[in-house]
Amino acid sequence: MAKKIDLQHDIMKELADYSPKLIYGVEEIIGELRHNRKKDTDELFNLVIQGINWEIEVFNNCEDIINQDSQLIDKSKMAAAVVRLGKVLQEKDDIKIAACLEVDFLPFLKSMERSATSYK
Repeated sequence: MAKKIDLQHDIMKELADYSPKLIYGVEEIIGELRHNRKKDTDELFNLVIQGINWEIEVFNNCEDIINQDSQLIDKSKMAAAVVRLGKVLQEKDDIKIAACLEVDFLPFLKSMERSATSYK
């Protein structure tokens, strides 16, 4: 049976490959929500949310190695960001959703990417 650290290492490699794609998708959806909603914006938004959820799960399962040398990601701030996103989603305000993604989630995703690429 694989050891936890081996599984975490494999996940971090996957994260290193996936993060740049998700960051690009988040930046795209922010632009669409702010400026030019397209017919597939909702579909792209749902994919972005699934990706963010995956990275949150990675963080939850790999926090000990992500924050090993220093607290790269503050779990309480991430949890607060999730709560904020839930609130703005209920309001259905594209501008607020875009702001939440930009202010709360892009920094988290970029920190996860840095962690993954430095872990390789």
